[in-house]
Amino acid sequence: MHERIAITGSGGMLGRALTEELTSRGGQISPFPGRAALDVADPESIARALDPVAPDVVINASGYTDVDGAEADPEAAFRVNRDGAAALAAYCVRRGALLVHFSTVHVFGGRAVTPYRVDAETAPVNTYGRSKLEGEERIRASEAEHLIVRSSWLFAPFGRNFVRTILERAAREPVIDVVADQVGRPTCARILAEMTGDLIEEGARGTFHAANDGACSWDAFAAEIVKTAGRSCRISPRSSAHRGRPAARPAYGVLDLDETIALIGRPEPWPSAVRACVREILATAGLTVEARRHAG
Repeated sequence: MHERIAITGSGGMLGRALTEELTSRGGQISPFPGRAALDVADPESIARALDPVAPDVVINASGYTDVDGAEADPEAAFRVNRDGAAALAAYCVRRGALLVHFSTVHVFGGRAVTPYRVDAETAPVNTYGRSKLEGEERIRASEAEHLIVRSSWLFAPFGRNFVRTILERAAREPVIDVVADQVGRPTCARILAEMTGDLIEEGARGTFHAANDGACSWDAFAAEIVKTAGRSCRISPRSSAHRGRPAARPAYGVLDLDETIALIGRPEPWPSAVRACVREILATAGLTVEARRHAG
């Protein structure tokens, strides 16, 4: 991979993973870590940042991802997730670059009983999902060569995410309430970056799903984290209604991976990816799993 690759949102969890992965593959990476470096919803900002780079590929890892916050501030969510996608697509049309854009399982309604195929009917249940769906639609309506990658439940050893939150809470709380009536695919940011690199190298175009193999509920996800860390705290299953959060979530959010697997192979199962993530976090803190088990 020797393309000139610009990555928006490179300071975020996925952006960092993509920068590391694509650099390791020989890509000439130009990272843009935040709005000060490149405002995805401002065509002039995009041109100022990207024209000197002359990218072959523009990877949009930026996004408004605060699901509950989008209910209170929909304008901010649509500005980044819809208008930003449209502006980047327009730039890529002018420059003849490939646009790689990330979307979410939240574009679906969550009432399915089998994994959502790429072409399944969309029906977002929250503002975040609607903003991401409209971003997808703006890209498809443009003439940009594009690859849209939908994923779910992202985690990594770095950044703010579910794994790190549960580890922090497990260190101080004997019982942690976790939602049990939502099911999805936990996805390691590094695995998603690897899958994205593979899709680019295979010439994938259109919409694909990428996530770790397997599915679980949030409470099962949390239980795996706590077990790996050797903590004695208990995970207490709770309903979504009990949490009372501002935004609805898809109750069933499992993405079908068949088309992706056919092209690039089957990804790592989520439990092993979670275990590796937890061990890396503990190692970074100077703790082994055994030491964590006896740390109170």
